[in-house]
Amino acid sequence: MAKVALLIGVSEYLSGLSSLPCAVRDIDALQRVLQDPDLGGFSTLKSLKNPVRQDMEFEIEAFFAERTKDDLLLFYFSGHGIKDDSGNLFFATSTTQKTSKGELIRATAVSASFIHDVMRRSRAKRQIIILDCCFSGAFDPSLSPKDDRLIDFKEQLGAEGRVVLASSSSTEYSFEQQESELSIYTRYLVEGVETGAADLDGDGLLSIEDIHGYVNNRIHEEFPHVTPKIIVLKNEGYKIILSNTKAKLKQKSNISKNKIQLGEIKLESSQDLYSSKFYNPVPSLIQPLESFISRLSERLKDEQVIRHYSNQFDREEVTVQNFILEVIRQTSDADFVFVMHRPDDQGGWILKSQSNLSEDVDDVIYTDVLKNKILSNILLRAIFTPNHHGIYRIHYDEKAAASKAFLLIPLESQNSEFIVICGLSTDSYLLNDAYGRIISSFYKASQELSLQSVRVEAAIIDDLKITYGYLPFSLYQKRFTLFCERLARILIYFEPILDLDDISISGWEALARDPDSLTAPVDLFAAAEIWGRKFTIELDQHLLKTAVNSYQEALVRTKQNRYHEILPLSVNVYPESLMRTAYFETVREIVKGRKEKQFSAKKLILEISEKADLPMYEDGIRLQSPLDSFKMRLAKYTQELKIRFGIDDFGVGYASVSRLSGLQPPYVKIDREILYHQPVDIIINFVQEVVSRANPLDPAKVIVEGLDENSPVTLGRLKNLGVSYVQGHIIGKAEQDVNRLSQEKSEFLRKSILGE
Repeated sequence: MAKVALLIGVSEYLSGLSSLPCAVRDIDALQRVLQDPDLGGFSTLKSLKNPVRQDMEFEIEAFFAERTKDDLLLFYFSGHGIKDDSGNLFFATSTTQKTSKGELIRATAVSASFIHDVMRRSRAKRQIIILDCCFSGAFDPSLSPKDDRLIDFKEQLGAEGRVVLASSSSTEYSFEQQESELSIYTRYLVEGVETGAADLDGDGLLSIEDIHGYVNNRIHEEFPHVTPKIIVLKNEGYKIILSNTKAKLKQKSNISKNKIQLGEIKLESSQDLYSSKFYNPVPSLIQPLESFISRLSERLKDEQVIRHYSNQFDREEVTVQNFILEVIRQTSDADFVFVMHRPDDQGGWILKSQSNLSEDVDDVIYTDVLKNKILSNILLRAIFTPNHHGIYRIHYDEKAAASKAFLLIPLESQNSEFIVICGLSTDSYLLNDAYGRIISSFYKASQELSLQSVRVEAAIIDDLKITYGYLPFSLYQKRFTLFCERLARILIYFEPILDLDDISISGWEALARDPDSLTAPVDLFAAAEIWGRKFTIELDQHLLKTAVNSYQEALVRTKQNRYHEILPLSVNVYPESLMRTAYFETVREIVKGRKEKQFSAKKLILEISEKADLPMYEDGIRLQSPLDSFKMRLAKYTQELKIRFGIDDFGVGYASVSRLSGLQPPYVKIDREILYHQPVDIIINFVQEVVSRANPLDPAKVIVEGLDENSPVTLGRLKNLGVSYVQGHIIGKAEQDVNRLSQEKSEFLRKSILGE
């Protein structure tokens, strides 16, 4: 049995294909580890650098000929992979050429079908193919793509007895990194063999499965959007042993002998996340797009563009969409932007809305290019996939004598719409996955939020946070600023709580309201849950102070500001905020601050939201019992400030029997939604039983909220079930003033309770 290898690297090309300096260095590095007797142990190895087509085909055919069935053959190629108009895969040579329209001249490249034929004729049963070349597109401006378009290399190279290792999937680019000695894939391939790091089971042998697993993991750490591929048509392909290891045992012994003892180290605590003089945050690929997001937002306020469309805004929804697309076109410096739409699953795609055309664009020529080049032969699953937020294709513009990029970006519309961005520069920093996410978010938010630029910008940043997790700190600060600006405009309305026994108002709940729509500012609560502690505390502190101030002003307006006339005020709060000193001090200032601003603690009830979980960490340390820690914190409020608590939204989110019984609140509110899903008497009796067991001497009062004329239960039935308090539109809608019940309203409620 012999181990033989043919390594081909093409780094120099004629005009039309970019040079790949790493390619020839790739084969030198791979040759070094393969011919090492302690590693690869290949007896025969030949490398071929920058060949012309004839030489490359000759060497490939000669390599696979005259081999025995027991030989192990390894064929490696590093260079450009290209697809012709028929979808056939070709490997570029040093003399490969393209037409002026960017189409491959087939006679100058080596076809995959040729290699397939000579491999099929070979008697060797074990054949390894390693391809460090491209099979389609992915976004990353810091990398140089090795070519484009979609290729089914499994169909063209896969066959029984072969294992194919490819540097990227059939929907991605393979890359060489600028200023790197080797291409990304080959670098980790060589590293895994040479260091023995790929030998995860420590048996001293590197199988194809070992190597693929190591290279795949290493690439994902650096470039999560790139997915190396392995294709094996028989499971035995995974077991092919490519190399031994010699560094593994040494590495183990070194680790056991050389251990570092650091002892206990204390890190500084600082309110400023980036106060360190020595460390900077790792750069983010999203950071270059920050200014682009700001410009999108600013252009929504562009008077000249708005004036062009304003006369038609009220007449056609599509005109608003055209305006949004024009903003995208101008900000992206694109030729044209439009939306394709499919009315039904089986029908064709039609142009739904569009921007203006750039002044230097010929509409006739552009239409032809779009129909016959850009929008032809597109796989829907390539556009609508969770793996990325857009695909693109390069087209050579003869008039401009330059190549341009055309992007297809999916919209969140059940796979029925996508945006096409036409004519971006091929070296544009916008060729980035995050750009696709920004565009789809901007298009959706601009329509839903009626072109409110500040809220649109906030929605974009929120979507980036949800999609990518960590964002640049500058974006975090920007989002917090937008959050605070929005929060400062919020109004407080008051909804009455009715005592069913006395048919009188027993208290008020403070509700946040958007000043424009007078509805709940759900975007603020969503942002607090997306961004975490700082946002949550800022929200709760501001709403508490605003609620108390607004309530005091409303009491004065309605002449109910004498102490015995002041009814309890309920204000919602997240569990996270209650655990933080800043919120505790805010409550202290309200109930024990300056006398003229004081609000009696006996008149304040903090309603703990059940829609959020209890804090799991304190000062970076995981709490052993979050519930016990939370109860201790509430005790501090009750003992030092005499504050009372209620539980809001019981039955949704993180509500649980253990939390309800463990906290022993004086008030428990049942969310209206569970009244629609459970038999009313069962759920109410259950809650009353739980609160009675938790505190038999003084059980919590049960409040049913959200009642209106369409509720599945009447006031009379609730009273018969032992419920003493209710609130909702049937009692009275939330208003800025705290008015007493009118005589007519009291009579209506009395009859409703008695069933008259």
